[in-house]
Amino acid sequence: MTLTDLRSRKAAAHIVPLVVFMGLMMLSSLPGLEWKHPSAPWWRQQPQQWIYPLQTVVCLALLAFWWRQYTFRPLGARAWLWGVAGGVVGIALWILPGWWHARTGQTIEWLGVVDRSGPGFNPDIFPPGSGAWWAAVVGRFVRMTLAVAVIEEVFWRGFLWRHFAAGDGGKWDALPVGVPHLRAIALTSVLMMVAHHPSDYVACLVWSLLVSLVAVKTRSLGACVVMHAVSNFLLGLYIMNTKQWGLW
Repeated sequence: MTLTDLRSRKAAAHIVPLVVFMGLMMLSSLPGLEWKHPSAPWWRQQPQQWIYPLQTVVCLALLAFWWRQYTFRPLGARAWLWGVAGGVVGIALWILPGWWHARTGQTIEWLGVVDRSGPGFNPDIFPPGSGAWWAAVVGRFVRMTLAVAVIEEVFWRGFLWRHFAAGDGGKWDALPVGVPHLRAIALTSVLMMVAHHPSDYVACLVWSLLVSLVAVKTRSLGACVVMHAVSNFLLGLYIMNTKQWGLW
């Protein structure tokens, strides 16, 4: 297979970036890599500090390689409105359980009303305000608002939804993004939910149903990416303000 042949593979273009992203994520769980000790170097104390930038660079390169295979078109005002509004409402619902726990101390595990201030990507491992701290923060925002938003929407709404809607033997790439299909909406929402942390199951399911609404209303993959990017950007601002590192 030549490079040109690989670039023409539409299914690979939608699937491989997420597979590579998840594969690199698994690096942080390698036995012995993380070393929580005061004398440990930063890349051992929090392996995410170098794994996340690696994910971002590699996966953005894959997206650029396959860019012509994605179903993007210019966004109109309606698509922007749906995407931004969906992102604001979606992330407000996502952070609500953790906010409620922080405010009341109440715990409802299945609903995600739990302490989210625990372990997570914490840029304060570096001196706040230093160059390393800013690099970690900016890199984290680029990852979540650009790389994650595009990679996940290309897979969940751009490929898997259309694959389920087309059925066995159907040509998924012949279907438009956001074609109304109950099974496709249900399966993509449930599978996206189980791909997240159990504390986020309910929030992710609600968010995924909301982005499904955006997809159906706009028939635009770009609008879904906008919603995802807005949600993740606002989530990042909330985390930086509250230091609830467990949310990311």
